[in-house]
Amino acid sequence: MNPPRQASTSPIGRNLRILMDQQGIHETALARATGVPQPTLHRLLNANTHDPRDGTVRPLADYFGVTVEHLRTELPNPLPPIPPFPKKRIHAYEIKVIDGSDGLDPETEVLVAEVDIVVSGGPGAVIPEFVETRYRMSYQLSWLRQVGANPRDVRLMKVTGHSMERTLFHGDRVAVNTADRRIADGRVYVFATGGTEPDIKVKRLYRTIDGRLRITSDNIDKTQYPDEYLTPEEAENLTMIGRVIDRSGDAGL
Repeated sequence: MNPPRQASTSPIGRNLRILMDQQGIHETALARATGVPQPTLHRLLNANTHDPRDGTVRPLADYFGVTVEHLRTELPNPLPPIPPFPKKRIHAYEIKVIDGSDGLDPETEVLVAEVDIVVSGGPGAVIPEFVETRYRMSYQLSWLRQVGANPRDVRLMKVTGHSMERTLFHGDRVAVNTADRRIADGRVYVFATGGTEPDIKVKRLYRTIDGRLRITSDNIDKTQYPDEYLTPEEAENLTMIGRVIDRSGDAGL
């Protein structure tokens, strides 16, 4: 027999449990489906997080078809219907590599260029420069609109290293929306470090309650890839390149 669930005095925790019971989903599956880290979800369920950010709660609200305010106060009556199939955060769209513009339908598709990023540093700000390679990839305009990206702001970049494995693998290509540089908790960003020898990194970023920036790798080996914490002042030395909106590649398969 499973042990009884711990009672929660938090409206968010109580409402999440009601929705989880209705849809028959457990903590681990909900964390995987929404991208909310399981420790964070566990704290929400057990009233160990006071006044969490809307950005933390919104993926959970979206998954269950309610609003953030519903989770914070009272659920709608009746509850939203159970979806006919499990929700997954997967965007389905057609993608193909094209040599030149032959075969491209300009009404529905756009070619996105791959770039190498060259950065220069010094006593002033880090200055990134995009140097286009010969690689191009076709994206559906409808999908770019769906994710809120203007085609002229999207660039392809190649991943090197193993720090983001299970999500991004060495040799993968990521599509980066260079216009989306405002940090949202739990999203993956490309950024340049500061200093006289800046470096380009792709990491998952979080804002902590005390205002620091947590830079984390998805690789579970935290001995080799530990989390890094920056003060607000240190975070100002980062130059945000953009948010990762897509990946492609056969690495890890």
